[in-house]
Amino acid sequence: MPPVTRPPMVAAMLALAACAAENTSNRGATPPEANGASTEAQGAGRSATSAAVPAAEARPNPIGRMALVPGVTYRMGSDVGEPDERPPHDVHVAAFEMDLTEVTGAQYAECVQKGGCMPAPIVVQFPGVSPADQQLYDPECNDNRSDRHDHPVNCVDWKMANAYCLWAGKRLPTEEEWEYAACGGNCDKALGGRGGVGAILTSERWPYTTRVAATWPGPFGLYDMAGNVWEWTASLYCPYDHPGCDDPRRVIRGGSWSLSDFWFVRLTDRSPANPSNRLTNVGFRCARTVSSP
Repeated sequence: MPPVTRPPMVAAMLALAACAAENTSNRGATPPEANGASTEAQGAGRSATSAAVPAAEARPNPIGRMALVPGVTYRMGSDVGEPDERPPHDVHVAAFEMDLTEVTGAQYAECVQKGGCMPAPIVVQFPGVSPADQQLYDPECNDNRSDRHDHPVNCVDWKMANAYCLWAGKRLPTEEEWEYAACGGNCDKALGGRGGVGAILTSERWPYTTRVAATWPGPFGLYDMAGNVWEWTASLYCPYDHPGCDDPRRVIRGGSWSLSDFWFVRLTDRSPANPSNRLTNVGFRCARTVSSP
C-alpha cells in the first residue's frame, strides 16, 4: 500500500463512503492519505464483520486475554495486492502469544496511573499538521473520554505503544507475526478475497472508533484484525525482497474505521508510518514470546 499520508477532509471521506455504498465491487476513489502524494498522517479502512454482534453473556470478556499462536512456516504477502505486498515469500515465525483485542483506553490508563506510560495525547501530530487539522481531528482522540474507555487507545506514537507493551511484560508484534495471526496463513480466504468487500462496515461510526471485540473473532480468536484502528508493529518498513533496509518508518497493519474501501483492510495490506505520528486511526496490540520448555 502507498504511504499513509495527510488525513482527508470530511467531504472527501463522506464522498468515499457514498461511493463504496453504491458500488462495493469497485475499488472506488482513492483518498489523499492513500495516494502517496502528500505527507504522512491518517490511515485507511474500517471494521470488518459479516455476522451480528454476539450477546455479551455468550462469551467471556476478551480484553486482557491472549491467544497462543503456534510456530509455523507460511507464505506471506500477495500476488494481487499493492507492490509492497510482493513478492509472496515463505517466512517462519516461532510460537508466540497475541492480545485478543487492541489495547483499550482503560488498559492504557492503568499503565499511566502506575507510572509505566506517558498519558495518551489528545492532540494529533504528523508532518505538516495545521491548526485546522488539529481542530478537526483532536476530538477523535479517545483519551479522557468516558464513553470510549473500551475503545482502542489512539493518538499514541510508536514509542508510547512500545512502552506500554514492555510495561505489560510483552512487546509489539512483528508484521510477520501479525499477518499470520490475522489470517492463519491464508489471508485471501480469511476475508473471502474481493468478495469480502460486503463485510466492511461503512460510515455509521465515522469519524470515531468503536468498542473493541464488537464483532465475531477471526483465526485464533483475535478481534478487529481488519478495521477499528491500524496497529503499530515492531517492523521497519522494508521491501520483502530487501529485509535489511534502513527505512526508519514502522509498518502499520489492519486498516481502520476511517475508510469504507475494502482494499485497505485486506489482511496482506501494509503501510508505513513515521514513528512520531500520533493519529486518531492508529492504535496497537501486544505480543509475547513463548518460552522454550
